[in-house]
Amino acid sequence: MKKKIFLSAVSAVLAALSVSACGASSNQGTSSQAGNSENVSTAGSGSTPTWGHGKKSGFVIGFANGYFGNTWRSQFVQDVKNAAKPLEADGTIKSLQVANSNADVSQQINQLNTMINSGVDALMIDPVSATSLGPIIAKAKAKGILVVITNDPAAYSGTYAVVGNNDAFWRIQAEWIAKQLKGKGQIVEITGLSGNTADTIRQNAAKDVLSKYPNIKVLASVPGKWDEATAQSSMSTLLSTYKNIDGILEQDVMAEGVLRAYEDANATPPVMTGDYTFGFLRKWKSMPNLNSIAVSYAPGVGADALEFTIDLLKGKKLKSDSLQANPLNPNLKNTILIDPPYVVTKDANPNAPWMKNLKFTKSISLEEAVKLGQGKSDGAALDAFLTQKQVDSFFQ
Repeated sequence: MKKKIFLSAVSAVLAALSVSACGASSNQGTSSQAGNSENVSTAGSGSTPTWGHGKKSGFVIGFANGYFGNTWRSQFVQDVKNAAKPLEADGTIKSLQVANSNADVSQQINQLNTMINSGVDALMIDPVSATSLGPIIAKAKAKGILVVITNDPAAYSGTYAVVGNNDAFWRIQAEWIAKQLKGKGQIVEITGLSGNTADTIRQNAAKDVLSKYPNIKVLASVPGKWDEATAQSSMSTLLSTYKNIDGILEQDVMAEGVLRAYEDANATPPVMTGDYTFGFLRKWKSMPNLNSIAVSYAPGVGADALEFTIDLLKGKKLKSDSLQANPLNPNLKNTILIDPPYVVTKDANPNAPWMKNLKFTKSISLEEAVKLGQGKSDGAALDAFLTQKQVDSFFQ
């Protein structure tokens, strides 16, 4: 879900959230391979994992990215490459093999097969499909290869998942808009891609939050497909349909499209959730009367996944409470949820209600966020990764 460059990407979203910054795979049902993971459970509780072959350095990592058609994904892959450079320099990583698929399941399976046959120690996979990788993952596990799913969730026994926390991402913003409206008003929702895992998680989070505010009425909920043009068209229709809209709960990548709809209608936008691209942040700064929020869904989750992969290969053991239920299968406890690194409001408010229960999330001002984007393109995402100390906090 991101950026103007994303406009052309939406049509290619075979893998569901591939167009979104978050980019979670589409889920047409829980994978048949999902279930309680023996490897994951024992690795976190004291037994010796089978992967890594006893090595402490010189690891060969295969990174299979399922989509590469938008700015967010480019940043995601570059973050992994950048995180690997110092690890290659000190010998921890012997080589990082990177393969990008154009949202093609067969292509990704072939890429993974090549990596397995080359003798990788670990596979990091951003899956094209949440349900189509069972046989290739089984092959990797049989060879003692560690498998870490990143960004897009997929539920396979014997794997780990390091993914962005979509529930927290949207719960923050739903709580924020409810507080801005003081618990009363009429809002519209512009959602992501219908049927997509991340979109479903987010919509469920919003419903849960808004259920606590019975005086906030949702006039309509329409899909924006994480596309600015679609969001602009949908918002124009909503403006012609409803006379009084007090707030807009809009998922990321689409805020500038919403603003253009208001500009075309010669109307003033109400309280609305925004985007974490520097293009939106700069536009927001130029509109002093706009009341908005930006919560980053960081491309850096891939770099985080690499750090966890290396530590697991070295034999480190996760704390018992570090693994959460998989977003696609609550019976599989194999997931490390990465909370959004930044919450941006006009004036930073770290003690706000929407900041509760967040691990390592920083509340920053709009001014601070814009400064972080100096020298970066409008399409770039407000990004961050966990520090090594923060990664270490997940381990025993």
